[in-house]
Amino acid sequence: MRRRGFTLIEAALVLFLFSVIALTFYQLFSLGTRRILDVRRKLGATALASKRMEMVRSLPYDSIGTKHSNGSGGWTYGIPPGDIIETETTSESGGTFTVHTVAQYVDDAFDGKASGGPSDAVPTDYKRVQIEVSWAGTDGNTESVAAWSTFSPDGVEQPSNTGVLSVNVLNASGSPVQDATIHIVNTASGIDLSADTDAFGNQSWPGAPPSTAYSISVSKSGYYGVRTYPAYPTSAFNPLDPSVSVVSGSVNQKTFVMDRSSDVTVRSEDPFGTAIPNVGFTIAGGHQVGTEPLVTPLTPVYDFSASGTTDSNGEKAYPGRCYGRYSLSSTGSVSGYRFLRIDPGVSDTDGVFDAVPGTSQTAKMVFANTSLGSLLFAVTKVEGSGSGAVDKPVSGAVVRLRDTVSGYDATVTTGPAGQAYFPTAMPALPAGTYQYDISATGYFEATGSVTVTGSGLQDKSVTLTAV
Repeated sequence: MRRRGFTLIEAALVLFLFSVIALTFYQLFSLGTRRILDVRRKLGATALASKRMEMVRSLPYDSIGTKHSNGSGGWTYGIPPGDIIETETTSESGGTFTVHTVAQYVDDAFDGKASGGPSDAVPTDYKRVQIEVSWAGTDGNTESVAAWSTFSPDGVEQPSNTGVLSVNVLNASGSPVQDATIHIVNTASGIDLSADTDAFGNQSWPGAPPSTAYSISVSKSGYYGVRTYPAYPTSAFNPLDPSVSVVSGSVNQKTFVMDRSSDVTVRSEDPFGTAIPNVGFTIAGGHQVGTEPLVTPLTPVYDFSASGTTDSNGEKAYPGRCYGRYSLSSTGSVSGYRFLRIDPGVSDTDGVFDAVPGTSQTAKMVFANTSLGSLLFAVTKVEGSGSGAVDKPVSGAVVRLRDTVSGYDATVTTGPAGQAYFPTAMPALPAGTYQYDISATGYFEATGSVTVTGSGLQDKSVTLTAV
């Protein structure tokens, strides 16, 4: 009788199958364990939220409000102020939890009176408290549960020496910004609180103490934040958004405009797109925070200005900047080159460009090689008359340049600077006499000839006449 044993291949196969089965059971066991931990922590968080709410219910009405440490052994408060710690971390029920409490006055429409209006002497009808308990889930995400309740004052409503602070947050197109965090500080009243805007981009605080010095800042992930500034001369400028005032017995509204941040890149290059490294520049703009004091006409002040130099690739990046208008100019001179324009520019304003919310904008400083056989058209129009007449660039003019001898024939459309540069690609323009035709909507066509020496950059100015 012949006995057979396991071959090496059979043994390896058995080992592989055993490994797969063992790994599967291990994964199922791990998943089950994580689910058990998640459920246990959720139950613990729910119990903790309920316990904290019962503690709030035991407080006197005037003590139902929030506070948090100012870092110096004292407290700062919310609206309404009280004895509840706004945010704290605790370890119980087998886990570590963060407890965040929000307490706010509610101006209920049930009494039929407009919020904070002349007929509503008491906009602080009752208080609403929300307690959120959060923890780190086993998958690395943050989990949370919440409990909320309302609390009514004892006795009959009595007028209070407070007002309603209402903050609206809109984007650049005028639409509301939801979930923007509003941070309010009023040192005189000990107020330091944060809350998020609702679906209408609003957050209101009935019961705000009267003051002329509410400092407010607004932020949201992916957005460029905005804030108030104290009045001149505490600020070195006249702020467009000064500190907010709250007047007793009225609704005090403040609207902020903020939008997604933009990535701004400055690039130095020639008309063919070839980088020119190590070019100095200054840039300013984005969010206008105010105007220069004691200056006429009003001169804008922006929260961003910088001096920089493009790198070996001809670029310098400024990520996370505010959308809006920027001014850009090169500093000093670039050996062997002449500055032409900022591309893309704005209107006929030299050195100005726009950054659109939530986009990446590259502003190019374009320089022409002065030793290259080339031709630069400046297409203009005359605005005004007599001593007030000025030349203005014409954007959108179609410039055609051709030479029957060499066969050169190219067309360029002018931008906001009214410029058309030839050649459109290397090599340089050969010497010769060229014909040009320039057309633009609303103007008579301009034609003529120009002699190109082929030894450097030449200029040709053409003024169009309106139809």
